[in-house]
Amino acid sequence: MKERQTSPKDAGERRERALCVLLLALWFAAALAGHWHSPSSDLAPLYLAGHFLAEGRPDLVYAAPPLFFGGTPPAWTETLDAMGNPWPHAFPYIYPPIWAKLLSFLAPHVGPVTFTKAVMVLHVALMAVAVAVAARLARPAGVRPLLWVVLSLALLQTSVFSETALHFNQPQVTVMFLTLLAFERLQAGSDRAAGVLLGVAAALKILPGVFVLLFLFERRWRAAAAFALTVATLVVLSYLLAGQALHGDFLAAADRIETTLPVVPSNASAQVSLMLVLDTLGLANLPMTPAGAFLTPAEFPALPAVAWGARVALVLLIALFAMRLHPLAPRARRALGLLALSILIALFSPVGWLHYYVISLLLLPQLALQAPPRIAALAFIVFGALTSSTLYIRSVLAFGWDWTIINIAVSVLWFAVLFVIWRAAGRMAEERPA
Repeated sequence: MKERQTSPKDAGERRERALCVLLLALWFAAALAGHWHSPSSDLAPLYLAGHFLAEGRPDLVYAAPPLFFGGTPPAWTETLDAMGNPWPHAFPYIYPPIWAKLLSFLAPHVGPVTFTKAVMVLHVALMAVAVAVAARLARPAGVRPLLWVVLSLALLQTSVFSETALHFNQPQVTVMFLTLLAFERLQAGSDRAAGVLLGVAAALKILPGVFVLLFLFERRWRAAAAFALTVATLVVLSYLLAGQALHGDFLAAADRIETTLPVVPSNASAQVSLMLVLDTLGLANLPMTPAGAFLTPAEFPALPAVAWGARVALVLLIALFAMRLHPLAPRARRALGLLALSILIALFSPVGWLHYYVISLLLLPQLALQAPPRIAALAFIVFGALTSSTLYIRSVLAFGWDWTIINIAVSVLWFAVLFVIWRAAGRMAEERPA
């Protein structure tokens, strides 16, 4: 039999794929080295929650400072001292009880430092692989994979969103990866797998459950059913494993979060930007310190009205984008819809932490790669500069600037991205054959 000859085109594609893998591997090594000693303050509560359950002290799992946010729970100090203080800070545990219970089987056998380093390896790896998953979802036809990888890695390397996620070793990285993979599986026709993946993401952090709207929008009923069944199964399993009392503590903690708005540099939500603008204009008198404020209805009686206004705006904007994207081809509709919804969820949540935008960041190159090169290059540079970790962090810590300026600018920038999505969807609908 004659051996099949490899065409120059096939050989070139293989070389390009190999180069993409090499670049992702190099970024993985560089990012892991750069974050090997990061504080991991957002990962600490997962380990500690498991530790407390293993020690028979469930009352400490959902311990928190007086305003929930803002540092290490005082009740944890003695335990952290006994562990040798493996983290500079350990922020409160805000996840469903099932994960604390599962980690209670692991914590007695794995030390806090080993756990932290292992998860850091996992998170950096997931972020690198997420570049490829996002490319499968949103890379425009005719665009070389290498260009997508280069743009994505440039954003990941410089952005305050990815920097924050890895600096704090945020479990949001896992949630982001599961969400992207869910929609990649949906695109591949594996609806049940898509529903299960998104269900697990929603069971880690409730907010990703909003993405099920895209399943419904696409009329992928099997995916939606698999999502609902996965969430229901995990909820029942959580009650069976962790018990009702711990779930009561979880709901109480969630209620405290709902009634507190952290007006701090790391919360880039529209609600925070609105509060900052009102304060600047003298229309609101916020109890601000150099580090920000933690608002409750007691300090700002109009806070519930602001929260409900944000919810209404979110629903209206989701409906408007659904109508705008509906005429597009399925793949384009899915890619733009996922990007738009990821931005809207982060912008209109009371806590739009910077790391929530990592999924948006990974889907962003699709806009640049569809625009004219000069406009795309300029927009890419402007976006990269205004969201660079160097500018965002040093403006506050080193330059002595008012952090509210850069915080508002980032929110405005994401609104600008939404506008670009809107315009791109209109153009693509006009160009699509009838």
